[in-house]
Amino acid sequence: MRAYALDEFGHSGSIHVLPIPEPAAGEVLVRLRAASLNAFDCSVVAGRAKDYMEHRFPLIPALDGAGAVERLGDGATGFSIGDAVFGLVQRPFMGQGTLAEYQTFAASDVAVKPAELGFREAAALPTAGLTALAAIDALDPREGQVVVVLGATGGVGSFAVQLATAKGARIVAVSRGGRAEYARSLGAADVVDYTVGDATQLLQERYPDGIDAVLDFAGQRELVAGIADLVRTGGRVVSTVGAADVESLAARGITGINANRAETDRLAELAAVVTAGGLKIPQLTVFSLDQAADALAAQAERRVPGKIVIDIG
Repeated sequence: MRAYALDEFGHSGSIHVLPIPEPAAGEVLVRLRAASLNAFDCSVVAGRAKDYMEHRFPLIPALDGAGAVERLGDGATGFSIGDAVFGLVQRPFMGQGTLAEYQTFAASDVAVKPAELGFREAAALPTAGLTALAAIDALDPREGQVVVVLGATGGVGSFAVQLATAKGARIVAVSRGGRAEYARSLGAADVVDYTVGDATQLLQERYPDGIDAVLDFAGQRELVAGIADLVRTGGRVVSTVGAADVESLAARGITGINANRAETDRLAELAAVVTAGGLKIPQLTVFSLDQAADALAAQAERRVPGKIVIDIG
């Protein structure tokens, strides 16, 4: 099979021809049609995750993908050969990712792809969508609450803004000015352009009585701390990138939560919300497998809004 892989850290990857993996017990082999990138994938290829996770070379990056079931491992239930599925790879090591024509997944980590979604759209869902679900669960937004969202136009933010808006929250997106229209299309009621001034000061001027909550998908600790000062007592600060200072927030009567991605048993729930019209797929920027290095660079530089998708072919 063709796969984009790295032979060592510090060097750009390239297209490799590698053996098609065999599904182990409880796994399904998927012929991938599309994959999507997340911020964590950039940490992997840069070597920033090597000290706390095993990495195996040649290292195939990316965790999210969509395609058709090609083969079933012993004991893998719930699927038939040919089923269109989407999901994410979860292993105790990195290196067997989705930038490849084939990959194995635990059967519990994939779900049937809705017919209404193409493979590209389905590949954009798993990590970003599940992370957004967990963030909204932790935030528990209410009707009329003012919620400031950092990273509102990225992959996770694109889903979370929609979910919070659907619960009646007034979303204030902190984003660069050129993405204001996109942020509003997701449901943001207001946009603060951090490129024209200090975001905390701009928010304080617009919301002198304070805000109810902060949702952080960007991970800039100083910015999160500054905006958290605007949160009223009883409010919440939720970060999916570990930027909520739980103890200092608690001292001010504010709940701080560092949320993780929701479990893969909610993939079907996520797909159901999309097909019911309660959630739309973010703006997609599509690269081919041969352009995977460019796609990873664009993801690392946060060059485009929404999600980056790799068309496997």
